[in-house]
Amino acid sequence: MATQQFCGWTAALTEKMIAMLDQGMSNGKIAKALGLTRSQVLGKIRRLGLKTKNPPPKEWPKNWLNSASIEKMTELASQGLSARQIAKTLGLTRGRAKYRIGRLGLKTNPTPPWPAELVEKVMGLIDQGLPHRKIAETLGLTHGQVMGKLRRLGLKTKNAVPQGKPRKVALSEKAA
Repeated sequence: MATQQFCGWTAALTEKMIAMLDQGMSNGKIAKALGLTRSQVLGKIRRLGLKTKNPPPKEWPKNWLNSASIEKMTELASQGLSARQIAKTLGLTRGRAKYRIGRLGLKTNPTPPWPAELVEKVMGLIDQGLPHRKIAETLGLTHGQVMGKLRRLGLKTKNAVPQGKPRKVALSEKAA
């Protein structure tokens, strides 16, 4: 549907728009009735300082901040459950549960520490010269678990690639 060329807001057009707005019509319906775009109508409403039909809330509602929800979340966090377990119990997404847990200042179950014998096995496999993936495969862990633990311990495998740009070698050094 092609719209006609807009030539500007006349007093009559502005009065029509205000009357439709007072009747409770939506911005989209007003725009369609006047042969304008919704953005043109919204812009004029804003410039006139009028209220739209459904203005956005100044502060989003916090329905989750009721006492029963807070008590349940606090109880689950004190049991040492992870954010994923709390989310599943309350019927939330993990991200939403983590947000609420953080806002309430609760602590969830941290990642359990690795047993000392497992750390020793990893160090032994590094000494053998195995790459990350082989270490993970040997211990029945994921590659990410092994990489994370090595990073936290400050360890690298023997065949780790050095960081940074490779050093440029002068022509005279290559000949030697």
